[in-house]
Amino acid sequence: MKVDARTRLQYRIQSGVFLLLFIALMAVLASITDRYSLTIDMSANQRNSLSQESVRLVAEIEGPLEVTIFVSPVNGSKALLEALFERYRLLQPNIRVSSLNPDLHPDLLRIHDIRYDGEVLIEYGGRSEKVSQVSEAAVSSAIQRLLRQGERWLVFLEGHGERNPYREANHDFSQFATELASRGFRIESLNLTKAGSIPQNTNVLVLASPKVPLLPGEIDILRAWIEDGGNLVWLADPEQAIDGLDMLADQLAVEFLPGIIVDPNSQLMGLNRVDFALVGEYPRHPVTQNLGSLSLFPQAQALEFHGDDVWQQQIFLRSDERSWNETGELRGEIFNGDHEDEIQGPLNIGFTLARSHQNEAGELFDQRVAIIGDADFLSNRYLGNGSNLEIGVNLLNWLSHDDQLIAISPRPAPDTRLELSPQKQIFIATFFLVLMPLGLLASGLRIWLKRRRR
Repeated sequence: MKVDARTRLQYRIQSGVFLLLFIALMAVLASITDRYSLTIDMSANQRNSLSQESVRLVAEIEGPLEVTIFVSPVNGSKALLEALFERYRLLQPNIRVSSLNPDLHPDLLRIHDIRYDGEVLIEYGGRSEKVSQVSEAAVSSAIQRLLRQGERWLVFLEGHGERNPYREANHDFSQFATELASRGFRIESLNLTKAGSIPQNTNVLVLASPKVPLLPGEIDILRAWIEDGGNLVWLADPEQAIDGLDMLADQLAVEFLPGIIVDPNSQLMGLNRVDFALVGEYPRHPVTQNLGSLSLFPQAQALEFHGDDVWQQQIFLRSDERSWNETGELRGEIFNGDHEDEIQGPLNIGFTLARSHQNEAGELFDQRVAIIGDADFLSNRYLGNGSNLEIGVNLLNWLSHDDQLIAISPRPAPDTRLELSPQKQIFIATFFLVLMPLGLLASGLRIWLKRRRR
């Protein structure tokens, strides 16, 4: 092909046009990447991105949320802190993040009582939260408390052997109460014989399986609380003192079936007892909508609802179809149907009641009640099993009318340590320290002998 001056000019023009188009394309891509970001997290458990719970949480932020990181330049965690809050900022434009050197702002340290290098101040709606041990779970919990409008008072009835929110015994609720307090709830105990009434600022009254019968006057106060539209969660163990509470059960149209729920599936999970009900499939309900793991209910009793159109009932906990309510002794071989009052599962373990109620000012509001045939699942001993904690927190959020905060429990990062069994350690040591060197030595000798014969 003959190349003349005209052809060279065309090549130069084409090369120039291509170069200009390439530069323009790079400029457009740079502008797009500056406006929009795309992050792909391929780490185990996606630990370098926010959990779905945190994503749902920040979506509820409607106003400006200010994050101030008080961290010095020499702090080794500075980059990690800024990277963590950058993930929140990219998801929610209402979040503004600033990093300040605490040595240069002593006035702000005094005003906000900042005591540690790396402490974070989060402000929203005129309120603030400080986070010292910074992690996704701690930050999301702080944001959750700020999003909660007003205080939420949870009042635990006491004086009759109920589960105590302050004691650390296996059957008490101190760990559960601590989790609720970290999410913005105010926890109080109430002895009706001393107080004589339920405080008006009570958002949810907790009746946790009393072992001693309530006095008639106390029953009247509870019934009046329900009649006036109060929210209640009733955790009812089979061994609770039902004397007097049967009137409350009649008011709520609930019946406690005799016996204890027996679930053969518990033995498949390695449990040596059959009186533990396992729940793996949850009926459709706001409390359980995002649960994906089993929950455990030790020695639970079944419930039935016999109400009318006054209450809207929704089941959210139900045992397996292989379960039944065993009314005989839990000894030796246990069979379903050897007693007349035993019923084949699935059995209701927990359901909620809701109705529209009118206050003294004529305003309508939604009254909510939850009844669960077990209190052990929230005790210090069993709270960490499966989804027990999530169910408890979600239930209290629902009863407090904080539906948007349900299921916000950020997942922790997975264990990044490599744990090997002794057999695997021996195999790896033998391979790398013995077999591989011997293989290399044999290969070298073979090559040396082959070359020597030449």
